Amino acid sequence: MNTIIEIYLVVCVLLLLFDITFLVMKNLRNQEFYPKNRSLEEKLREEIQLRRQTGAFSQDFEEDLGTKLGKIRNLITLMDVLDGNQAAAEWFRPAVFAQIEEYRKKNDYEQAYYAYVVSRFDYESEPVPPEFAAKFMAFLDSKSLYTFANAMDALYQFGRTNLLLAALEKVDECQGFYHQKLLVDGLLTSRADFRELNPALVKAFDRHTPFLQECLLNFFRMTGYDVSALCLRLIQNGENTDQEVRYGAMRYFTKYPNAQSQSLFLSILQREEDPWMDQMLAIQALEHAGDAAVKDAVLKKVTSPNWYVRTKAIACLHRWGLTKSQIFDILYLRDKYADNALLYQYRNEKELSHYIIDTIQLLQRQDESINDGAEPLPV
Repeated sequence: MNTIIEIYLVVCVLLLLFDITFLVMKNLRNQEFYPKNRSLEEKLREEIQLRRQTGAFSQDFEEDLGTKLGKIRNLITLMDVLDGNQAAAEWFRPAVFAQIEEYRKKNDYEQAYYAYVVSRFDYESEPVPPEFAAKFMAFLDSKSLYTFANAMDALYQFGRTNLLLAALEKVDECQGFYHQKLLVDGLLTSRADFRELNPALVKAFDRHTPFLQECLLNFFRMTGYDVSALCLRLIQNGENTDQEVRYGAMRYFTKYPNAQSQSLFLSILQREEDPWMDQMLAIQALEHAGDAAVKDAVLKKVTSPNWYVRTKAIACLHRWGLTKSQIFDILYLRDKYADNALLYQYRNEKELSHYIIDTIQLLQRQDESINDGAEPLPV
């Protein structure tokens, strides 16, 4: 046994040494490929200080800056310096932009880093030049996810509706390459004018694939833009609408219900043959209604064979508030799954949870007495 433990400890030590060696070698390799330019770093700091004092860089430095930034190690050096001098970033933007043609010829790593640098500039006070933006769109043709993602981050910062619409076409062409969450989060944080962007997205909606349509519905739901007419059409089209897109449209109404959606979802609950996902989302969307017809339709779903539907139904009824008499009517159905769901919903309400437990036990004893041929216990 001691020998086995010793061998195990030796293996652990060797693995630890391997990890340390690997990290050291990787760091040295990165420094070898893209070492920071120490002399340029010092020069940049001097020139930033000079510009703060005099309002301009030295002539030799400004003439030479473009050539230097055409090399990735110098661009990395610049960004390291700017991390501590954010206010000076705009002074270097023209020189960085001037190198776009040079970086379009470089490898994926260098293109990705260039796109990242472009995304770091401020475009609120000074919009991106149209001629630069047109050239920059070429980075979306990259096969590298890093380049593509960094280029999209830059486009969100540009805040130009026409550029975002063109970028979405690129996203749609390579669907799955760029994750849906990245797209939705990017649109939400973009500098675009939503009053201009949202109508443009709705207008182009039908020509997109289901992949992008689902993303856009999530975006509309999160921004609160009124696309109720679009969502109603998608739901009513039934099988002609992609399933995930239809579910996205239904989720929109869980947050922004209206009279038309209430009528539509009530009809879904009244059809037993509708898929469980449709029924669950219908209950969720009707949660804010609570009129008699809705409550009656939801009550009938507490014994649904689908776990998601019945738990959502009982959660909805609990939200509306159930009397002891209504709780008894559910317990009297003698559905153990509905009973468990009720217990879960009322777990923090001492009086009603005790009532549910006592009633379940009483009904069980009643059933046992009937099976034994005795008189049923009073309920």
